[in-house]
Amino acid sequence: IRVAVDDVERGLIWKGRKSAFAAVGRISPDYIVQDGVIPRSRLGPVLASISTIAQECGVRVANVFHAGDGNLHPLVLFDGSVDGQTELAETASGRILDLCLSEGGSITGEHGVGSDKAKFMPRMFTNEDLDTMQILRCAFDPGHLSNPGKVFPTPRLCGEPPRRTSGEHPLQAAGKAELF
Repeated sequence: IRVAVDDVERGLIWKGRKSAFAAVGRISPDYIVQDGVIPRSRLGPVLASISTIAQECGVRVANVFHAGDGNLHPLVLFDGSVDGQTELAETASGRILDLCLSEGGSITGEHGVGSDKAKFMPRMFTNEDLDTMQILRCAFDPGHLSNPGKVFPTPRLCGEPPRRTSGEHPLQAAGKAELF
């Protein structure tokens, strides 16, 4: 552990952190940047588990993170020109997200949910949660202009009633069915 004693040292530490992604690009032709969150108290065991996941999947992982808020950015290194490497890296990346969830964390801390993480949303949220989020999204973006096809697992589209197993959605009961 190194603690900066002044602004110059603090700047050097930040320079190192901000250069991590470019440095990894020099040691691996391809990498997946992950963004997950864990409770800070679980950092040591989670880093050990990430190492195990990397070993089991046959990939390397460079761990970049801000420990102060539990936000992890594991970089899963692979060579996409080698058959099967991309799939192994994607498997490792998904297992790291599952690990974050199992430790009481989240699938994202600051970079959001794009098309690659949409399939993990149901692991963190109930169908009712996802339905409500989609209703709100549709209310603010009925024309599907904001990041079409991203954030929510498909086929949750505006105009499509949420898939419900039972009961009426709370917004329907409140007379807000026009949001569908």
